[in-house]
Amino acid sequence: MAGPQPIDRTWFGRIVPQEVQIRCCFQRVKNRVVRFTVQLELFHRGNWAPVVRYDNAHGFCHRDTLHPDGSQDKAGISVGDANQTFTYAIEELRANWEAHRARYLGEPVR
Repeated sequence: MAGPQPIDRTWFGRIVPQEVQIRCCFQRVKNRVVRFTVQLELFHRGNWAPVVRYDNAHGFCHRDTLHPDGSQDKAGISVGDANQTFTYAIEELRANWEAHRARYLGEPVR
């Protein structure tokens, strides 16, 4: 008998319509998130640009801070398991989106 099947979901949290959004993609098995990406996006120069991304790719939970020049900084995040980190990421981006946007827009584009 096969075990529970994974369920994939994607949703968007519109912070400022047509300007700032949070994109959440996750896979869960029963009530447990097993894979996730939570990304703050800014509509900039005609496209949705990723500004900050939390995920558990590469086998660990981490945050990528993305820069307009295409570079990124990766930092491990230790707030618990994937479920807890998923929730933390959503809350952190909702609370701090203005600071993330200001940082991104204040950086030079090469």
